[in-house]
Amino acid sequence: METATADLKAQKEAIEQFLETKALESFPSNLFDAVHHIMTLDGKRLRPMMVLMAAKGYNVSQEDAMSAAISIEVFHNFTLVHDDIMDKALLRRGKVTVHEKFGIDKAIVTGDAMLPHAVSMLIQDNTDKAGDLLNCFNKMAKEVMEGQQYDMEFEDRNDVAVQEYMNMIKLKTSVLFGTACEIGAIVGGADAEDRQKLYDFGLYSGLAFQIMDDYLDTFGDENFGKRIGGDILLNKKTFLLVSAMQTATVEQKARIFSLFEEENEEKKIEGFQNLYKEMNIPQVALDTMEELHKKSVNSLMSSSLPDADKQAIQHLGEVMLRRTK
Repeated sequence: METATADLKAQKEAIEQFLETKALESFPSNLFDAVHHIMTLDGKRLRPMMVLMAAKGYNVSQEDAMSAAISIEVFHNFTLVHDDIMDKALLRRGKVTVHEKFGIDKAIVTGDAMLPHAVSMLIQDNTDKAGDLLNCFNKMAKEVMEGQQYDMEFEDRNDVAVQEYMNMIKLKTSVLFGTACEIGAIVGGADAEDRQKLYDFGLYSGLAFQIMDDYLDTFGDENFGKRIGGDILLNKKTFLLVSAMQTATVEQKARIFSLFEEENEEKKIEGFQNLYKEMNIPQVALDTMEELHKKSVNSLMSSSLPDADKQAIQHLGEVMLRRTK
């Protein structure tokens, strides 16, 4: 376990180093300050790690897979720049957002420029595999946009079903994890069967990751890194809320709608926490995460990767699931 944790730390450091030195070399110079701001904020770097670890399983060096790995991180941060504009967010990872620091117009253009930059990085060291890489990447990109639109549409609905919510987070969040794993497999020359199995590992891990994020927002501790109950205060559709709405009695649903209108922030957060506990929603969330984690592990273990690489990737999945922030 200690060795696996040390390996993840070393990978993250290598990713950070590449971001500071090479990743943005060809980015438009008059947008460099804005893109450097978002790309060097402290992040988990889980998605590029997945690319590197999957590629390693097929004997591709970290150096040879790094540009493809960073392309996924650039794409992810491109979506964050635009998400923050839509959400009118002031902070991202505890730092001022791009549009607040540089203005909305420059933030939009920076985000726009990040998308072709990600594509260029994806194929620059893998021109012989460009077709497969681009097909995989473009499918994911369209799905992420579709998921983002569903997320915005859900803001005005109080009848979102759990199945709808799961489809939304699959598109908005999970397909990027799945694609990260598949891109690593493509770079490594994996066959179609292994590509699918690695994709499924990332997809299920991503679903569990998002549900854990929802759980921690309501029941996390001081390590979470942002205010507990932030989603509650925004009446944001989360796994906890849609699960509660779907199973609530008439009386419980009335309490939910009453809490939507509660102006005292502490009362609102505590009210939802108590209601969720009364309805056993926290356990439903934890059970769902465990089920998704098992599916991810089964997919990974059925691949042809060497056992050592399977164990390393599984450890990353465990880190995603057991996190406290």
